[in-house]
Parts: sequence; C-alpha cells; structure tokens
Amino acid sequence: MEVTSPFSVVRSEQSDLIVTVFNYRTTCVEISVQLEASENYEASINTQSNTDSEVLPAGEQKTYVWTVTPKTLGKVNITVVATSKQSSACPNDAHEEQDVNWKDTVVKTLLVEPEGIEKESTQSFLICPKGTKASKQITLELPNDVVEGSARSFVTFVGDILGVAMQNLESLLQTPYGCGEQNIAQLAADIYILDYLNATKQLTEEVRSKALLLLSKGYQKHLSFKNYDGSYDVFCHNNQEGSVWLSALSFKTFEKMKEYIFIEETVPKQTLIWLVKKQKSNGCFRKNENLVNNAQEDSDEDDIALTAYVVGAFLEGGLNSSFPALRNGLYCLEEAFSSSVTDDHTQAIMAYVFTLAGKQQQVKSLLPILDRSATKTNNMIYWEKDEKPKADSSPSFIPSALSGETEKTCYVLLAVLSQDTPDLDYASKIVQWLAQRMNSHGGFSAVQDTTVCLLALTRYMKLTGSNPQNTITLSTEESEEVFHINRDNRLLVQHSKVSEGHRRYTVDVEGDGCSFTQATLRYNVPLPKEASGFSLSVKTRKSNSSDELQTKFDLMVTLTYTGAHESSGTVLVDVRMLSGFTPVFSSIEELKFNGQAMKTDIKNGHVLFYLKNVSSTTIACFFL
Repeated sequence: MEVTSPFSVVRSEQSDLIVTVFNYRTTCVEISVQLEASENYEASINTQSNTDSEVLPAGEQKTYVWTVTPKTLGKVNITVVATSKQSSACPNDAHEEQDVNWKDTVVKTLLVEPEGIEKESTQSFLICPKGTKASKQITLELPNDVVEGSARSFVTFVGDILGVAMQNLESLLQTPYGCGEQNIAQLAADIYILDYLNATKQLTEEVRSKALLLLSKGYQKHLSFKNYDGSYDVFCHNNQEGSVWLSALSFKTFEKMKEYIFIEETVPKQTLIWLVKKQKSNGCFRKNENLVNNAQEDSDEDDIALTAYVVGAFLEGGLNSSFPALRNGLYCLEEAFSSSVTDDHTQAIMAYVFTLAGKQQQVKSLLPILDRSATKTNNMIYWEKDEKPKADSSPSFIPSALSGETEKTCYVLLAVLSQDTPDLDYASKIVQWLAQRMNSHGGFSAVQDTTVCLLALTRYMKLTGSNPQNTITLSTEESEEVFHINRDNRLLVQHSKVSEGHRRYTVDVEGDGCSFTQATLRYNVPLPKEASGFSLSVKTRKSNSSDELQTKFDLMVTLTYTGAHESSGTVLVDVRMLSGFTPVFSSIEELKFNGQAMKTDIKNGHVLFYLKNVSSTTIACFFL
C-alpha cells in the first residue's frame, strides 16, 4: 500500500490523501481500506470506490482518494489500514489458493501550518550590571487578531552582542538570497564577523572552516551578477546597466575577502575601472539605479550620499588617498560640505568618510551638528526619520526601527569610533539603542542597515572587549531558570523556551561585564487590509488545458505601487501555494523569459519572483 499526501498543509485548507493498494499475488482478493478517524482532522472519501469491501484482481491496483481538512497545528498522524480476505467472488482453483488474509497499516505524518502571515517581535537588552544586580521586565503580549495556536516564543542569552549573528552566519538577512544585493551583503557581514573573531582571538577552526566555505560559495555566486564591463547588477542579466552602489560594495568586500580566500586580481580591478568611469568631472558620482536607499528621502543630495558611499568603499578597500578618483571624490564631498549639507543621513556618512580620510576639521564640524539632531532618551542616543509610516501596535514590544534610522545611526557610531580618541561612553548609548533593534538572526530590518551596523558593532566590541561574568535568572511568579555566562561560553547562545501559559518574566543579571538578552515572539496574523505601499490581489481562473477534473488552475497576481516614491525599487513577491497544489515549473520560468520577472524560484511550497521595479502601473503575472 502506498499513501501520498503533501508534506505540509495550511490548517482548514483541503488537500487530497491518495491511497493506492497493490495486489502482487496470483489470486484475486477482497480488500477493505479504512482511514482512521481523528479529532485532528476531518476526512471524506472522494472516489466512487467502496472502501468497506471491494475485489482486487491479481496483479492490479486500486486507488482511493480522501479529502482531508486538518483542524490542529503541528505534526498530525494520519493512519490508513488495508485488510484482505478470501472472497467467493474470486473463482480461484484449489491449487491456486493462498493465504490472503493480511493487514497493512501506514501512518503518514502531515505538518499542519497556521494560516495567515508570520510576524516576529523581539525585545532585546544589552544589560551591564557593573557589580550590582540589574533587572529588566519582559512582557509577551499578542495582538488581538493573532491566529489561534500560532504563537511560539523563546528567550536567548549570550555574552556577546554579536553572538546571535555568529550563530546565523548563513541567515543574517531574513530574506531569500536571490539577488546580488542580498548575496554581497551577506558576504560583507560574514567578513566583519570573521575580522572581529580574529582580532579578539575567538576564531575557532570550526567557525573558520564554515565561514571560508560560505565565502567561497558566495564569491562564485556573486560572479553571476557581474556584467561584462565589471559592474554588478541586482540580477543576472548582462544587458542591464550596473549599479554604482552595488559595484562599490562588491569592490570593497572582495578586497577584504582576499585575506581569507583567493580572489582573482582582475575581478575587483575591473570593477574599480568601471566605477572610475562613472565619476563626473566635479568628482561626484551620479545615482543611476532603482535601488531605493531607505535611509534617505528623495532629495537633491542623493548624488552626494552616493559619492560618500563610493569614496568610503575606496578607502575601506585599501586605496591610497593619492588615487585620482578617490581624491576627486573627496573634493566633491568637501565642496558639498562647504555649501552646507542639510540631510542628516548624508551628514552621517560624510562624517564617517571624512574620518577615514583624516579630514578632522570637517569631522569636528559635523559631529556636533549630528548630536543636535539626535534623539536622546532612557540613556540611549539615535537618529530618527522625520516622516515615517504608522507602526504596528504592540503594547509590550519595542517598535521596530526603519532601516534608514538604524543605518543612519550606525554611520554616526562608525564616525565616533573612528576618532583618534573615541568617546566610548557616547558610543555605548548608541549601542544600547541598536541592541534593541536587532532581530532574532542577529541582523537588522534590511540589507543596507545590516551591513553597516554589523561593521559598527564589531568595531565597538573590538574597542570595549567582551569578558562577562554574569549569572542570569529568568523568573515568573511560579518558577525560575538560571543561566551562567563567562569568558569560556560567552559566544554560546543559550535558550529558554518559555511556557505558553506565562506572559510576564523578570530577567535579573548579576556580576560584571555585559550580556545580551533577547525575547522573541512569533505568531501569525491574517493578511492586513490597510495600505502597505502596494495594492495586491490574487485570483484563480480555470486553465485552458483539457482537464476534466480541473486539477490545473491559472493563478493571477496583480501588483501596483502606492507608496511615497515614484517607484518601489526591487520587489520580492512570495506566493504560498494552496495546500496540495504545486506550481508548474515551466510557467514560472516563463515569467522570467517574457520579462515580467527578473528572477524566479520555487522553495518549500512557495513561489518567489523578483521584480526590478514596480510603479503606479499595474503589473499582472500569470502561472499554473
């Protein structure tokens, strides 16, 4: 007997359980096939066969189909029992009679997932008791529209703020790695962490081997995003104009990777030549791409911010200040500075670049300006966006910062730390705010801020060190759990899976040094109906194929950008298939061939397609 079902389904969605019984004997038999009842699912037979009693001729097979609707979440066992016996309906000769009384039982495990979309909230603290007990309260509070049974939560403790990131070297960015921006950002983040572990003598052979393998694979993959002229694009299309921002990030990352793996010398050199050709006569670089920088509003200073980024990449990539393109880029920035730059994101990145270039006069002017525009509260310092969308209501959890806010804040932190005598007290207040914005993978909300902030945090930790001696107690009114953090286990991420019944916890930390505590709450909610920057609809229609049972359907996804910019920049569309259905690969590939999508992928029952740009004009994508 063979039982076929999807690996996973969504609760309350119907899917087919297909049972096929084979008769390998030389005599016919009478069979009975039963699906055991369970409170975990509802099932109804979907074929005209009689499951109680039916004759199965020798050498043949019969198929039964049940429609199953799961009612509970998690792993659900579905049991199918088939029995056989001799039947008077089978005219077998006496010498052909065999023992046909048998029983076959198959237990199929079905993974039932919650409906809706997954959300994650984190509540993080960098706690430094300084010889006395320090306490923090954690309240896990769910929204009113949470999908029943979907909530799960845990608390982690680690003796290094970068410990969670180190554990997730392959998944720092909580997005699929289908485009060049995500790939090089992951490589850059891995390099920063490797440098930190190396500098602090914490790099083990196991971590080094794993990281080098990731770097080698990532390097080869990133070459697929390289154009013939040496530039890099978000997608693997050699007929596309390269991105200045992405090419600059690729150049400096490959230069840093040379310390760990072999990089063909001509690869970054060709990129550098292309970047130099993109420089204007006044030394500035012009924005030429649809990559949206979430740190900035659209402004006349876009070219200045991009120039600062490219010049910073030149300096971090090891170029000497006498290099003509670098020297001319600094001239552009100095002219812009003397003309008064007003955007604080541009000011932040300029402050860092001027520090790298040794332009102390400009740095001493910019840092006080940035300090006056900072938000200072609860012993924390950070920089906010002037205009931002309404945040999701979450009474107990710290609201997520926009990626632009974290990126801007991290550039200021880099500028502060790059001073000859860095103000570590000021820097620690910035780090306290950043710690609260870190996600459960050790990264931040987007690609750009994750790369900048991990660089800033690794530099901060190099300067301050990490030698905690902490005893941490996680307690409720009824119970407590104790964790110990010291020099030997400071990079070990310790977990406590909090019980479903408790929502309020106290964290007490005693000892010396700092430890990082993070509470993570994951849950599902229905797809929100309010505006989110896009207008999205999904419809099904009957396929044109000659399919009497109508087992094939066309799926139409329409998308329109409704946000504040002229267009969206790169968009990832994630379509979770209906339970029991799989996409037709050729129809997904057709989206790419006809130019509707720049890249497509199918992973774990999800169809992913990347759109380079979405405007107010509706885009429609069809697939089977």
